[in-house]
Amino acid sequence: MFRATLIALTLAALPAQADERYIGVFVGSQHIGSDAYNDFNPGLTYGLRREIGQGPAEWHVEGGVFYNSYEEVSPILVTGLSTGVGEIGPGELRFGISAGTAYYGDLVDIYEARGDTIPNVGGFVPIGILTGAYRVGRTEYRLNVLPYGEDVHGVVNFQFAVSF
Repeated sequence: MFRATLIALTLAALPAQADERYIGVFVGSQHIGSDAYNDFNPGLTYGLRREIGQGPAEWHVEGGVFYNSYEEVSPILVTGLSTGVGEIGPGELRFGISAGTAYYGDLVDIYEARGDTIPNVGGFVPIGILTGAYRVGRTEYRLNVLPYGEDVHGVVNFQFAVSF
């Protein structure tokens, strides 16, 4: 819990001139290829995003906590880029990529018990995310895709964010 608080305080201290601040809500996930993982993954994040130049590209940083696939609370911190690719109805379709880390203590323990290793620092594992999003006004609906391991082909996660 201390780490999650530290992440939240760090994000709050980032430059105040960010174009937009938002709260993200994790809703759930689907693990493709296996039913052995927890798909109920609620979470809450705080993020900042800023336009890059005059185009549709944005930079973002987001951190918070979620209930992971191994049924443990995990702090998460990611940063990345996204760009608008077109208008559909009242909103904008966006695609992006993010990289960061999340805490997966149980995952690291499972790999170590099997004699395998997983890249981590004290249980914090690197993650990469591809995102498709639809932004309407102050609300953004996100479909995130994450690579996974041996028995899961990938993870699809649904999230939404509200800017303020």
